Amino acid sequence: MRKGEEMRKILCFLLIAGVLGCTGEKPADKGKSAQMWLETGMAQFQKRDYDAAIVSFTKAAEYEGPSAVSLNMLGMAYRFKYNQVRNKELKDKEIAAFQKAIEVDPNYWVALMNLGATYYFLGEKAKAVPLFKKALEINPQHPEKEQLLRLIAEEERKE
Repeated sequence: MRKGEEMRKILCFLLIAGVLGCTGEKPADKGKSAQMWLETGMAQFQKRDYDAAIVSFTKAAEYEGPSAVSLNMLGMAYRFKYNQVRNKELKDKEIAAFQKAIEVDPNYWVALMNLGATYYFLGEKAKAVPLFKKALEINPQHPEKEQLLRLIAEEERKE
């Protein structure tokens, strides 16, 4: 397998893990409204209705106060919407949502991986490496650990 293909597979896995990894997390129970909006957003996201999902994930964060889960999913919705229309503003919002998710919960490895993947795809590998490292510290059993360690080592050799 070529290096580029392997990299795409790893990053695709990270993206899928980010989406699936979030569904098991429950936001703080501050009422059914936040959970309802999060569940609604997940259903819309799965149907590829990213505009509606963005609204729902934003409302989930408004009802409960920002949660890492809702902000991470907001970032994912912006990522997929960006992939549809290639509007740079959406990429900026994607990054901001992942960053905010990490601010809310610095140990939420899913958001760390997603932000790392975003930076990696943007060619900003030096920004991706510390995020991947921290995510692996938090989740040392990550199924793509060996590939991620290779990415990290490759970038560190350049420094």
